[in-house]
Amino acid sequence: MRRAVKPLWFAAAVFWMAVIFFLSSLPGDSLGPDTFTVNLVKKLGHIMLFGVLSVLFFLALSPEKSTGRALRTALVLSFFLTVLYAASDEYHQSFTAGRHASSRDVAIDAFGALVFLGFAYPAKSRKIRLEGAGADEYGKTADYR
Repeated sequence: MRRAVKPLWFAAAVFWMAVIFFLSSLPGDSLGPDTFTVNLVKKLGHIMLFGVLSVLFFLALSPEKSTGRALRTALVLSFFLTVLYAASDEYHQSFTAGRHASSRDVAIDAFGALVFLGFAYPAKSRKIRLEGAGADEYGKTADYR
């Protein structure tokens, strides 16, 4: 039986969303001084957090066997869900002391999702193709083992 959503990957995505929510709930003054280095670390944190979230969504939604339209649909939906959560996260931050909502942060989050999905999509596509050909994790089929 084929499942549209893989429950463990979806649970991991929900857990990761809770981690992001917790971090967004921290007051602004607890995040360090407003210096170039601290701001750079914060922006890299956005890229990492939302990049990982996009891959978790992708793994939850991607098919096991198909490399065609179903895999591309999972890719687009993963990106859309990540950006939607990023926007809702920024809205949530607007209610946190010392924090504010920023469309620039949503754009940074979207960039992180694009970068991470840019690695996840070809890897998943290759894995599906190799498994379909009966290959091992190194790409070798039974004829060449």
